[in-house]
Amino acid sequence: MVGVENMDYKLLIEKAKEYINEGFADMGGKIEGPTMLDWYMLASAIKAIRFSNAVIRLCEEDYTKESLPILRSLIEHSINMRWIMAKDTERRLKQYLHDLEEKSLGKSWTNVDLLTRMSNIGFKNRDYYDFVVKYTYSYAHVNASTLDWGEVMDEEILKSKMSSQSIYSIIAQVLGHVLLALNTRYQGKFDYYREIWRHIKKNDKNIRKEFEAIVSSSKA
Repeated sequence: MVGVENMDYKLLIEKAKEYINEGFADMGGKIEGPTMLDWYMLASAIKAIRFSNAVIRLCEEDYTKESLPILRSLIEHSINMRWIMAKDTERRLKQYLHDLEEKSLGKSWTNVDLLTRMSNIGFKNRDYYDFVVKYTYSYAHVNASTLDWGEVMDEEILKSKMSSQSIYSIIAQVLGHVLLALNTRYQGKFDYYREIWRHIKKNDKNIRKEFEAIVSSSKA
């Protein structure tokens, strides 16, 4: 794996987006007799790209902290794509759509469900969830139980904890998951996910060490 401090994650993100576009182009730009699953996959791919663009734009304008709630949505969005495509696809899609209708986003079920679904698709322990997902969640729901008050009051601590470079690394990982979900549905059309994950690990192995290295290098 290329060292995290030398990786151009923005370039990797652009490659991932190009691979998504190329995959659909390879399918002729249309899906014959689309099912609900096809509509979900298409809409989800578009949303993932738009979330990614929104987070990057905010980071470029020095609104790094403000991008974190959108980053959280992007992570959850991609995990759901992978989870739905992993097994029992029709049943899981119905459950996902039912949950959206019956329960408000941001409720406690999303946290518990996301952790379970991450485990279902190959995340072997809680490191990624505890170190990345919960961190982004804290900024969407700031209160005494989710964010240390010292961080609320100290702008420099907040800035050093999550740099734009570290955020870009997460987006690149997430788009790798999106590509794999698409390739599971449309075999061989989106196998460029292998190129993304050649640089970014697909699960949570060593995620804490890698993420801290990115944060550390951004402060140098």
